[in-house]
Amino acid sequence: MRVMRFVRGAAWIALGAAGFATLLAASRGDRETVKPGQVEMVVWANPTGPEEEAFKELCRRFQASHPNVALRITGGVDPIRLIRAIVAGAPPDLAYLYGPQPVGPLAANHAVRPLDTYFRQAGFKETDFLPGAIAQGSYRGHIYALPTTRDSRALYWNRQCFRSAGLNPDHPPQTLSELMTMARKLTRRDAQGRLVQLGMLLPEGMHAFAIFGGGIYDMKTGKITANRPENIAALRWLVQLADMQGGYRAISAFVAGFGSDVSTQNPLAIGKVAMKLDGEWAAMHMDRYAPGADYKVGEIPYPDGRPDLKNMAWQDGDFMYIPNGSRHPEIAWEFIRWLQEPAQQKFYSTAFCNLPTIMALRNSPHFQQGPRQLRVVGYIMSHIASNEQNAHFVPALPVSQMYESVLKDAFDRALFHDKTPEQALNDAQARVEREMRRYE
Repeated sequence: MRVMRFVRGAAWIALGAAGFATLLAASRGDRETVKPGQVEMVVWANPTGPEEEAFKELCRRFQASHPNVALRITGGVDPIRLIRAIVAGAPPDLAYLYGPQPVGPLAANHAVRPLDTYFRQAGFKETDFLPGAIAQGSYRGHIYALPTTRDSRALYWNRQCFRSAGLNPDHPPQTLSELMTMARKLTRRDAQGRLVQLGMLLPEGMHAFAIFGGGIYDMKTGKITANRPENIAALRWLVQLADMQGGYRAISAFVAGFGSDVSTQNPLAIGKVAMKLDGEWAAMHMDRYAPGADYKVGEIPYPDGRPDLKNMAWQDGDFMYIPNGSRHPEIAWEFIRWLQEPAQQKFYSTAFCNLPTIMALRNSPHFQQGPRQLRVVGYIMSHIASNEQNAHFVPALPVSQMYESVLKDAFDRALFHDKTPEQALNDAQARVEREMRRYE
């Protein structure tokens, strides 16, 4: 749902105590008056704007049910400030960070506490949560983070674009060959040959890998797998999709002129893009800024001849951690545990249209009725995100940000035809393997 910049692994340590005055200023945060007999717990959280307001309401509900606790909340805190605070000996008691990328570096650098014992004592099982939720918060066999909400992806398509191209607006592509055929028909150019409508927005790199059943890491062997055959096939297909729509250079120039998804100029809503992969939150933005948008949501197409890869479920989301040095780890865990209860999950996921973390809400009537954006959440939750057979996610790695950057470069080089997909991914494999040896 969110784009996040991240500093890799051990490089954080160099940040050390720098900016300590900033940390002290941040620690003031929003606070309740501490009454006699109460324990003050410091919470640092990433969310800003509407999400921050929803999180503050969540905290008020926690305090109402835990009158012995007073929360002090600081919003807009990123991983860099967190690691500075840990190194400086002034960490919060609980940290809430966007995205799964921080899990590996924080765990590898012993910045956060393992949660295995708490998890077992709470009676949790991995199967209580959406597929991948606990595994993605784990590193080398130990749990270091639990999810706040989850995200998954679906195929969105503009029904009016389908009608204009002579396609059935209620019949999306089922296979990748159908997607390619439809994308060709849905791609439009003006009299000068310039793109005015993109048939299919290019999927992000690791999403394409997952569509083909690939992945970037083998959790059983502990090996990097950037150049596995499925990934090479995925990148070849992505290059073919780009070339068919006019080439990566033309597509990049066209996309650069798009308005924000969080505006009345949402590209899918206004028909500049006919099909795209996006998360459950996309419906919220379209319904808010383009309420008349004629779109539908369905499963992601699968490779021809591979029905076993039908309905790929890409998983990610945000996580909570207990930093090393937390003064009140037991209370911090109680907040994390409490957040997983159905009432809290229903409230918080509804507030900004994310998926609940727990399978208990998989078919909740709450997400099957009401506003369209909430029904999209319910559809993705029940039909896609809870699919255990074809669930994919980026595992926790100490080189997560570096790996992401290397893959982005590999995809660019293949899409611009500077390298073949094999060459690009072989080079990526070698670079990431070298970096991973530092953690052996």
